[in-house]
Parts: sequence; structure tokens; C-alpha cells
Amino acid sequence: MNSQRCQGPGGGIGRRELLRTGLVGFSGLTLPGLYQARAETASESDDVQTSVILVWLRGGCSHLDTWDPKPGATDAYRSPYEPISTKVPGTQLTELMPKMAAISDKYNILRSVAHDAGGHPGGSLRVLSGDPDRADKPKPIYPDWMTVANFLRSDSPKSLPNYVALNPVDRYDSFQIAGPAYLGPSYEAFRVTGDPSKPQFAIPNIGVKKDALVRLERRTNLRASFDRLRRDIDQTGLMQAVDDFEAQALSLLTSTEAQQAFDLSDEPAALRDRYGRNQWG
Repeated sequence: MNSQRCQGPGGGIGRRELLRTGLVGFSGLTLPGLYQARAETASESDDVQTSVILVWLRGGCSHLDTWDPKPGATDAYRSPYEPISTKVPGTQLTELMPKMAAISDKYNILRSVAHDAGGHPGGSLRVLSGDPDRADKPKPIYPDWMTVANFLRSDSPKSLPNYVALNPVDRYDSFQIAGPAYLGPSYEAFRVTGDPSKPQFAIPNIGVKKDALVRLERRTNLRASFDRLRRDIDQTGLMQAVDDFEAQALSLLTSTEAQQAFDLSDEPAALRDRYGRNQWG
């Protein structure tokens, strides 16, 4: 728990760690099991479109200062802040969160989340990949669930990336807390870095001019005609990753949908103000 008290709504609440528990059994997913899951996913109806936004904030206020005031507990465990009622009967937050209390019917609070890791890196690995080991690691040995979702949906062609990371925070000092692990670099996130509020902000490798597109198509065809590498003897997966990277890159360069999706100039100023003129806005 942080030693400093959190500020009220006027000063804003600092960073919060929103997720603190792992996915039971997630680390038991082997590569053959994932391929089977991907085949089952591909056979399902494509009518259901699901998107997930994970906001990953390291550290921040204690749960006692925010979501779980424990008003019935003793002084040793009760929040130092007063509890307030919410729109959901029986659910209370601390006095620091009146706006969240007003929309409590729009979200779920998981009060049972926990882990037994000794530090933030190990705990983050548990949450993001289901790693049962308590120890911190330089790199994850299991793929994070975002990468797994990317893998499971990779068979269906799309003009937009399955997995986009906006200024991702995936390290604690020398410890990496998310990554593709044995799935390989083909399924890593498409990273968007920088500050969208800056006037010159642009996402590289999205779209090309028409004359450049013609040259790109010619070079791609020429490369395909000369490429005779035996990918079946590649034991590292790097050649397959190169192929996958190339396919993703060509899709982003030539897709009108991708250009429109990442073009912030088309968004109304009021909408951008609402989301915030910052790195995550």
C-alpha cells in the first residue's frame, strides 16, 4: 500500500493497478492446444464482433482508498476515507470516487482478485499470462492473453491489426511483463507510440501515396518470384515471422480502412477533448 494518501476528485486520482489476479489454468495452454483453439474459433460464426480495451496502469492508489473501503472492518483494515453509496445497492466506494459511484451500474468490480507473487513483475506476469511462478523474470515464458487472442484470430484476414498497443508499459525496470513468448514475434502488438496531442503526431507505416503503391506492388511481386527459401527447414520461426510481418505491413500500407482508423484529423475536436489531449487520448 502506498504510504501517501490519495487526492480527492479535485486533484485527480493517481495511477491505479486495475487487475491483480491471474487467469486460472491459462498457463496450461500449450502450442498444440492453442492451434486447436484457433481451429475451433475459426469454425465459429463471424457475426459476433468483440473488442477489448485493457487499460494497464502500474501502481497507484490502494484498493482501500478507491474500490474497497471495507467499512465494516476494524481500523487496521478499514479505509481512512468515508464510504459512499453507488447506483448499485450494497456497493460502496470511497469518498474520492463520486463520479465512478454515479455510473456503478456500467461496470463490474472484482473484489476477489489476488496473487501471491513477491513483487510487481511476478504479479503482472500472473495477471497477463497466468504464470503460476511467484518469481520475477527477465522475459515471460507464457504468452500474454492479448497475444493469444491475436493468435486465435489470425486465420481470418483483416485490414486492421488484431492487437494494437498504445504507448504500452510492458516492463518493470529489467523485467518484461508481457510478450508473445513461444508464439513468436508474428503475434506481437502493433505498437503506436508518441503523443497524439502533438501537432506533428503521425503513425508510421500507415498508408502510401499512389505512385509509391505501384512501386511497392512491383517490388513485392519481384521479391515473391525470387524467394525460394526453404521455410520448412527453419527451426527458429523467424522466416515465418518475416512472412507474417510482411503481410501485416502490406495490409497496413495498402488498406484504406487502416488509414481511416488511425487518422485523428478526421475526429471532431470535441470528441478528442473528451478523451483527453494526452498520450492515451
